Amino acid sequence: MGRNLNDVIHSLPAERQAKIAALSQEKMQEMIAHAATLTDFRKAVGKTQAEVARELGIQQHAVSQLEKRTDTYVSTLRRFLRSLGMTLELSVVAQNGVRIELQNFLRSQEVDADVHDSALAASATSPGKRKASVPRKRAGNT
Repeated sequence: MGRNLNDVIHSLPAERQAKIAALSQEKMQEMIAHAATLTDFRKAVGKTQAEVARELGIQQHAVSQLEKRTDTYVSTLRRFLRSLGMTLELSVVAQNGVRIELQNFLRSQEVDADVHDSALAASATSPGKRKASVPRKRAGNT
């Protein structure tokens, strides 16, 4: 029976294992620094769509759709990134270069508790679209 990479690495001397781990971490940080898409971030941390889906409680195809989307809810993006061990922070950069953090987007734990279910439901549809069975509220209606 063949050996997998982990078996080979574990059979090496501790010093060599430490060097491999350090190089692996360095490569992962380099991949993250150059990531341009959600797919790039996921691959950089070594997770599959199925693993992310399991953590989020959704199906793999919903992760695939999320990664291809050009527009998504902040709460959905925050949960996706958290499943990768990352944190979403939002700020505005003014014309003069001043960076202003958006404080209402920094309360990730409070917000996530409130939007957990709605973010998952929204992950299968694009923002602004709802399933036909969900009635929309219109201005003036109570």
